[in-house]
Amino acid sequence: MAKKQFESPSLTIEELTAELYLSKKDLKKANDMLVEQEKNRTELFANLSHDLRSPITALRNSIDYIQTLEEYTKEELQPIFNLMQNRILTLETLINNLFLLTTLENTAIPFHFEPIGIGMFLEDFFFNCEADKKYDNRELVLDVPLDMDAILSIDTAQFIRVLDNLFSNALKYSEDGATITLNAFQSDSAVTIRVSDTGIGMTPEQCEKVFERSYMASPARTPSAKTGCGLGLSIVKTIVERHGGKITCESELGKGTTFSIRLPLQTISSD
Repeated sequence: MAKKQFESPSLTIEELTAELYLSKKDLKKANDMLVEQEKNRTELFANLSHDLRSPITALRNSIDYIQTLEEYTKEELQPIFNLMQNRILTLETLINNLFLLTTLENTAIPFHFEPIGIGMFLEDFFFNCEADKKYDNRELVLDVPLDMDAILSIDTAQFIRVLDNLFSNALKYSEDGATITLNAFQSDSAVTIRVSDTGIGMTPEQCEKVFERSYMASPARTPSAKTGCGLGLSIVKTIVERHGGKITCESELGKGTTFSIRLPLQTISSD
């Protein structure tokens, strides 16, 4: 048997050292990502526990109180029933948002994209909001060019969810008489859609975190004990990104907030 010849390595010591350094760097990056994901998961569960505990405690206390009563009328219990109903709605919303977010992040579940004239689409959404009584104490403003002829490929049901969430947020975090504006403009490569309000606004730190699933708004951002763990805006971000777009937030405390959605002017194929 012929003796196997020694073959010199194809890489020099310097090149091997550089490769090992890059591999170590990639491993550290992957590990840091896992640590951050675990941190976010822990924070999310902590915030969800907080959001679940409050309505459950209110329901339990209401039931305990009713059980102590020997005699009562429907009128006497009506305020308690109203409280219980509100807390149940809170739980339903949280559970539905959790399910929706999980569904949206599963890219194996397709969106149903279709070509839509975005100008007309935005007008229809705006006029539906004008007819909604919950916005009676807000001034709604439409600022979309009449000649906007851009055609975008969108899932209309999901994108209505995006706009509805942004309008509901603007309503929630503003006072009577505040203005909510729906604005859009077109460039050579994209359409930008903005929902602005003249509400209570946010700090730069809050604005940076508002799309995070684990984000819990501070009392300054949650008037009348309105709390939440950021699932609504996380859902919005996921939907926008599955449309190939990007959403950003600008805000000034005490002056209002603007959410901007940028959607590329190219056909988006379904998943």
